[in-house]
Amino acid sequence: MGEMSIAGNVVRVLVIEDNPDDRELLLYQLRRGGMDSHVKFISDGQEALDFLIHLHASNQAEELVAIFLDLKLPSLSGIDLLRRLRVRGNLQDIPVIVMTSSNDPRDIEECQQLNVTNYVSKPVTFSSFSKAVADVFHRPITKIDSVIVE
Repeated sequence: MGEMSIAGNVVRVLVIEDNPDDRELLLYQLRRGGMDSHVKFISDGQEALDFLIHLHASNQAEELVAIFLDLKLPSLSGIDLLRRLRVRGNLQDIPVIVMTSSNDPRDIEECQQLNVTNYVSKPVTFSSFSKAVADVFHRPITKIDSVIVE
């Protein structure tokens, strides 16, 4: 399984978000679901792309259960990141939950074309995050059954 699995540190959930409050709210939700020890936070779009390309190249992307993605990020926008993800084999089908303050119909339409699983409007609320997390983790995803408990 490679370096992602050493000592049980498998990255199951990638959060690409630069707002500390939104990161904290999402971490709280993931902690309630027992997934907080398998979360990686990245606040920069280019850094997130580099990380995902590394996962793709090392055949470890199948460990990812979900990506939570802000559209407004430093260095590379969430939309640009999504465009680049959706053309890479084992990154194409990972559920992506977009979190954004944009009400631009073009953003919403492009997210739909890029096969986004869920679209959460900011400011996010406890209930909207709860629903987004529940929608991902309550689906029948077999990978969730093999979570490594440290």
